Amino acid sequence: MKVFHIGYTDHQGGAARATHRIHTGLRKIGVDSSMVVIEKRGDDPTVCAPMGMAGRIKAFGARRVESQILKWQKSNNRTHRSLGFMPSGLGRWLNTSDADVVNLHWVGGGTLSVSEIRYLKKPIVWTMHDMWPFSGAEHYENMEFPGRSRSGYAPIDRPTNEQGLDLDAWVYKRKARAWKKKDFYLVSPSSWLAKEAHESTLFGRMPSCVIPNGIDTQMFKPLSKQEARRALNLPQGETFILFGAVSATTDRRKGFHLLLGAINQLAKNCEYGRRARLLIFGEREPKASLNYGLPTDYLGMFTDDAALAKLYSAADVFVAPSLQENLPNTVIEALSCGTPCVGFRVGGMEDLIVDPACGELANSCDAKSLAFAIKEVLDRRSDELRSMCRRHAESHFVDISSARRYLDYYNNICKIDCRHSMP
Repeated sequence: MKVFHIGYTDHQGGAARATHRIHTGLRKIGVDSSMVVIEKRGDDPTVCAPMGMAGRIKAFGARRVESQILKWQKSNNRTHRSLGFMPSGLGRWLNTSDADVVNLHWVGGGTLSVSEIRYLKKPIVWTMHDMWPFSGAEHYENMEFPGRSRSGYAPIDRPTNEQGLDLDAWVYKRKARAWKKKDFYLVSPSSWLAKEAHESTLFGRMPSCVIPNGIDTQMFKPLSKQEARRALNLPQGETFILFGAVSATTDRRKGFHLLLGAINQLAKNCEYGRRARLLIFGEREPKASLNYGLPTDYLGMFTDDAALAKLYSAADVFVAPSLQENLPNTVIEALSCGTPCVGFRVGGMEDLIVDPACGELANSCDAKSLAFAIKEVLDRRSDELRSMCRRHAESHFVDISSARRYLDYYNNICKIDCRHSMP
């Protein structure tokens, strides 16, 4: 069984990290797995970039052209958009390869065009890291006007806060035409995204399964809080509230504005305002100062998993206040390190945070509910709570367990494909 995992890059962003972990887990159980990318950033020899520098330049050019075209649509939905109309040549390369299965992941950024995906000849598994595969150009739907993927992007359903060309509908229609006779075998890391795909007009007929993203639980494991803080030069006697993500403070979907409101409420209304600190990773400190309400430290980017595991272990609670989310790596990592988590009851969060065993889920997406949930976790923190978080991670998110489920899925797909190809 030879499997190729396709994505734009091997390291930058949550989807790339999740893809690399799936690929690594499969290799641990003996699968001939390779990761095929446009831009290789790491030194893993099982990751290849067959398009070379020419492919990177072509993808860069595609993104520049897309960015200009995307200006023709004015929208309050600031999520990333991919038009997928310029071929990279990777589709032709895949068709001449000896892969038994092609596993697509995040294929924006000039990785594969809509038409290239149409002409792929291999059995295709598609691991959906966001809503783009079954939506239009947007990677997450407009939160104020949801449901266009279910209605087929009819003009009457266009959000009233949008103007200009309806590029989301244009991309959707191109997908619908190109993939009308295409069979994809879908994998969703979360129950929420599987439901969204099943209810979409584009992918509703496609076979699918839910396989959570896995991680190396021997890398992300509970460490002594005292030793972790000592290694990171953090004081021992304080309460640490941890927050972090790619574009942690600049992507509104990540909910940083609601975290700020919650932190200010905690600072004013409970004892944690006297001895708590906010730690932020994944972002540089902004030039303009903000009213955090608590002492705040910006820790920058963490590219080393061992250092990141120390950071999770040093924290008392990890907060993921996302308003839209599939299955964030950060929450899985924190739970595996025994750190309870807080988030909103949205997206894939319910698959991760089983309250009250692993933290708290706020029922309302507002600062007041978030502040209450953070306080609840801090009030009942204990060694037993940390142990329950760790047990939950070991039961659901071990990379080898996820890899075995992928292998079973691949084997079933190859059997189906063989039956279809028989005379």
